[in-house]
Amino acid sequence: MTAQQTEFPHEFVLDYLALIAQHVPGDITLNQLRILHYIDMRTAQQHGHTSHTEICAALNMSAATVSRAIASFIDAGIVREEADDWDARRRQVRLSEQFSQDHTLDRQIIELARSHFRR
Repeated sequence: MTAQQTEFPHEFVLDYLALIAQHVPGDITLNQLRILHYIDMRTAQQHGHTSHTEICAALNMSAATVSRAIASFIDAGIVREEADDWDARRRQVRLSEQFSQDHTLDRQIIELARSHFRR
């Protein structure tokens, strides 16, 4: 192997997918995973929520794709939606308390990566 080539981290990928499966019931698409990660990151920030419009813009996805994913996450109890305090027509999205308790998914993924890639 040259200095630019690295071995593909198969064990990490399998553990990563197993971690996702623990949190998200059923099958999940790559777009749904990206949306969930974005909501997770925004929930972890101080104000703790995001909107459909913000997700669409940040991830360059259609409103239909984002709405379908959020609806499936709401049905699974992963995400909750509520009216914006400033504009009742706008919906705020955040992880449910059950899903975001002490360790967010991103924190768990970071710990998983650390355990696999320590030197």
